[in-house]
Amino acid sequence: LGTAAQLASDTMVAEIPNWTANHRLRGIAYLYVRMMYDAEVFPLGIPNVSAVVKGKKVYDPRTTLTAWSDNAALCIRDYLTSSYGFVCDTTEVNDTYVTAAANVCDESVSLAGGGTQARYTCNGVVDTAATPLDNLGGLVTSLAGAITYVQGKFRLHAGAYDTPVLEIPASLLA
Repeated sequence: LGTAAQLASDTMVAEIPNWTANHRLRGIAYLYVRMMYDAEVFPLGIPNVSAVVKGKKVYDPRTTLTAWSDNAALCIRDYLTSSYGFVCDTTEVNDTYVTAAANVCDESVSLAGGGTQARYTCNGVVDTAATPLDNLGGLVTSLAGAITYVQGKFRLHAGAYDTPVLEIPASLLA
């Protein structure tokens, strides 16, 4: 699962030459697949292997829990504080804004074909070969929002309609 404390796979230690208990792959989620070639079973050669993967567990300031979520705001917060992202201290992220953005992401919206879904989700891959700023820009598009840096803290804004609190009279516009 990629935990910091994971042990080496007993199967891999037993089957891979020179693979030892020291090969723990800490911090790396992996899949070990072993196949035996059979021309009748695999007439077109080695098959492609794929997996449905749920991503990293992320911190939710609304609940103070760390769990898997596709909430775009929570994924962005995680990227800001991750070693492969901006490496920000959690004190550099304004969680009041993250909470507001996360709530917008979780809003239930009706689908034209029936049913509902969360307003914004983040279901993709962060390319560590890209710059952190490019990755952040891509992540922010997943909630149709913006991110700002004000008074030493990141503020996250999700795209949502805000009800006006004041109407400006036409006489003031002239």
